Amino acid sequence: MDKSTPTVVKIHDVNIDKEYIGWVEELKSRYRRAQIKAAVKVNAEQLLFNWQLGRDLVIRKAEEKWGSGVVEQVSMDLQAAFPESKGFSTTNLWRMKQWYQFYSDALKKLPQLVGELQLSESQLNTKLARLVGEFEDTDFPPLLACVPWGHHSEIIAKCKTIKEAIFYVKKSATEGWSRNTLMNCIKTRKATHALPTRTRNRIRIYGQTKATHHRRQDPQT
Repeated sequence: MDKSTPTVVKIHDVNIDKEYIGWVEELKSRYRRAQIKAAVKVNAEQLLFNWQLGRDLVIRKAEEKWGSGVVEQVSMDLQAAFPESKGFSTTNLWRMKQWYQFYSDALKKLPQLVGELQLSESQLNTKLARLVGEFEDTDFPPLLACVPWGHHSEIIAKCKTIKEAIFYVKKSATEGWSRNTLMNCIKTRKATHALPTRTRNRIRIYGQTKATHHRRQDPQT
């Protein structure tokens, strides 16, 4: 059976016609959109929580105040309170602190980067635009709300500069990169940058020439 053909389970006393099938398909589409919207909302709220937890650990000077084992203690307390949640490991809490410090320190030193952590309307669909607006009254950079936590973990672990990190966050947000795509792009870019300048230029020129060749041969472009 063609997977694109709408599937309707028929029961007794129902007259199933094209109008009914179309209505059910519309309901399914609406529900899928609602699921995506809910997932984006949950992800953004979780990221805001992670940002604020990392900020608390920094601003409260938690280790100085409560001892070097405080992060592990907070991890245990949160896992005990929310056993169904998987994001409260000690490692993850350290990442939250590192994440907050990475961006907040850079923004203090380079205020001009604030604009780079925003997204223009052309880069956001309506759904994300409404969502990002909810963070305007916080110190949480709106752009960061558009990328899953797993992506952020990879970015802060592998990027040495704030500009490099912002580049990958924006690419992930605007082009819908999966975590694997992000990891592969970081790996490829780092490998290319490790090459001598002359070799990098040859690769860049070859890539541009090949792209131009494909465009000329493709009647659709």
